[in-house]
Amino acid sequence: HEQAKQGLLNNKKRRKRNRRSKNMDVGATLLFRQADDDANGNPVVITDNNEYMMTTVKGIKFRYQAGNFFQNNNYVVPLMVDGVLDAAMRNVEGTGKPPSYLIDCYCGSGLFALSASNKFKLCVGIEVNEKAVEEAMENAKLNNISNCQFVAASAEAIFTSPPALTIPGFEEQKIQDFVREETVVVLDPPRKGCSGKFLEQLYDYSPQRIVYMSCGPSTQARDAKGIVEIGGYDIVSIQPYDLFPQTKHVECLMVFEKKKKGS
Repeated sequence: HEQAKQGLLNNKKRRKRNRRSKNMDVGATLLFRQADDDANGNPVVITDNNEYMMTTVKGIKFRYQAGNFFQNNNYVVPLMVDGVLDAAMRNVEGTGKPPSYLIDCYCGSGLFALSASNKFKLCVGIEVNEKAVEEAMENAKLNNISNCQFVAASAEAIFTSPPALTIPGFEEQKIQDFVREETVVVLDPPRKGCSGKFLEQLYDYSPQRIVYMSCGPSTQARDAKGIVEIGGYDIVSIQPYDLFPQTKHVECLMVFEKKKKGS
């Protein structure tokens, strides 16, 4: 596309200017996202980061601002979603049933919560980016999903200041009331990982299962140490996903199950 060629050209010019001004070579990354075709089946090319684009993942449409975060690589993202949902929906040993409640921390535009909506009684997402939360709520309406609620706040607030549930049929419930043996917490934090304050609250909340997707395996390993040694969980599976082939970057899914008492 001409827009892509122009972007590469502009990038080369910027690098030349940087070399002249700083006497050094400055690297850059040009990121392409695949948007859904328009109503006539024509490819959509967006070069303005303030414009909105649409991406369909496993039959669910996600509308978001081009400059906002959304998982890339339309070939691998469905596999990631499958990995998260398969882990979240495994039967709980002792009850023989899958969990009923999902809490999606760092939920962004609602990728995991909305994808899981038809498998859980209730999904609650929390995200510090207010614009992303607006997009998540609009995406729920766009897909006629009525059992998801999204909150604009830091991840810690999901435990310290839980939102009042406004979903019909659940108005009297609070997140603290969720049966722990029926609750899964999904984590998808930024590369710096989870804060110590959040992890302490997660240990206290003590859900049956933690499904942790990470774009920073080193910080995930750091957090995993605390989840196992302090939180009292076992690691039951680890699965990497290569969204950026031929680079050092990788997403990693780690699943934790609460240890049985006395084990």
